[in-house]
Amino acid sequence: MAACSQCGTALPVDAHFCPACAAPVGQRPPPAEERKLATVLFADLVGSTAAADSQDPERTRLLLDRFYDAMAAEIERAGGTVEKFVGDAVMAAFGAPAALEDHAERALHAALAMHRTLRELFGDRLALRIGVNTGEVVIGRAREGSSFVTGDMVNIAARLEEAATPGQILVGERTATVVRGAFEFGEPETVTAKGKPEGVACHRLVRALSLMRPRGIGGLRPAFVGREDELRRLRDAYRSTVSELRPQLVAIVGDAGVGKTRLVRELWAWLAEQQPQPLQRTGRCLSHGQGVTYWPLAEVLREHFGILEGDPPQVVSDRLEAHPFLGLTLGLSVGQGLHPLVTRERLHDSWLQLLDELVDERPVVLLIEDVHWAEDDLLDLLSTLEEHVRGRCSSSPRRGPRSTTCTPAGAVGQLRPCFASRRSTSATPGCCSTSCSVSRSPNRCARRSSSEPRGTRSSSRS
Repeated sequence: MAACSQCGTALPVDAHFCPACAAPVGQRPPPAEERKLATVLFADLVGSTAAADSQDPERTRLLLDRFYDAMAAEIERAGGTVEKFVGDAVMAAFGAPAALEDHAERALHAALAMHRTLRELFGDRLALRIGVNTGEVVIGRAREGSSFVTGDMVNIAARLEEAATPGQILVGERTATVVRGAFEFGEPETVTAKGKPEGVACHRLVRALSLMRPRGIGGLRPAFVGREDELRRLRDAYRSTVSELRPQLVAIVGDAGVGKTRLVRELWAWLAEQQPQPLQRTGRCLSHGQGVTYWPLAEVLREHFGILEGDPPQVVSDRLEAHPFLGLTLGLSVGQGLHPLVTRERLHDSWLQLLDELVDERPVVLLIEDVHWAEDDLLDLLSTLEEHVRGRCSSSPRRGPRSTTCTPAGAVGQLRPCFASRRSTSATPGCCSTSCSVSRSPNRCARRSSSEPRGTRSSSRS
């Protein structure tokens, strides 16, 4: 029998109101307070007061509206929630009210994106100072003009924003610990803060990195248990790459926490000890944001060419001088006047040329994490690479060890439905995958062993 949502009294079948408390049937109770781990971002616009003194109030209003819209777009693009705008300041929460596994990482990506967007809109006229902190908060009912997240960590985030200099992002110690390995930070420092006699420990955020994010407890080497057979198969795939000069794709698919990343890290450490050591590059597909179609390949370019997050477009173009259309991967405006399909072909051709150059020097292993978030255009590019290297390897003379970042014929097409279903289905939010591209003989197909632990499989197809 149904019960009243207010008092719990049993309700008659045809009741429209509770016979005990008269509450309408079906009325939801007010949201209860909830304790969560979240990340809070405070940003303040520097220079707006001076601008307001020298121009008409309507112009100031228009300037702030552009600021509000641009900052809200970057926050929401990273999966955050705009708490409130106060004057020329903004407060945002990540991981609240909806929980997010990577809320700290999203908040820092949003902070960097907010700086870039502000420079694009206003140049050097205005600047942002940002404070980010992670900790426990209590989520309650939102009231007009106030926040729905409260806690000491919110106050600390505000103090970090006040201590930051224009153009600077100060990050709380807990936030820096959570995302360490994914971002580069300055030396630890302690800033004075109101209500904190001992000060607040923090780090200056420098840039996002393209390195693999470490997991586990720092300083301790985790045990590798129960995946020896899968690791052996990955090693065999690489050995056949060097000896047979043929591409191979190994896709590791399984539920979150089953050990995919741990397995690949063991392979990564083993590859670093091989002679000749292969060129190892990593990228990761993002589950949030816009314009991130080629994000994993952009991370590969940043790592390979030493491109920093804040490098101006001209510096990036100079680094990519031999392959200008690779700049499309990083969001540069190249190929103006060309048809979009022609531009897309030029991008694919540039990646083919780059990979040809790389594999001529030494074996190459490319790791793309979280492929279940990959968009169709990225999978199309992988398919193009697959076809190109397959034909080239079959006709090229043996010139020494060679590996490529491409896949065996048809492999991307075989895996595309699997990844697409994970990208579009909310019923399996914990599912994720890691794709490791190496080379292999096209006549050898890795088959799933009957003793392989459930939840992880290697997939390849000739």
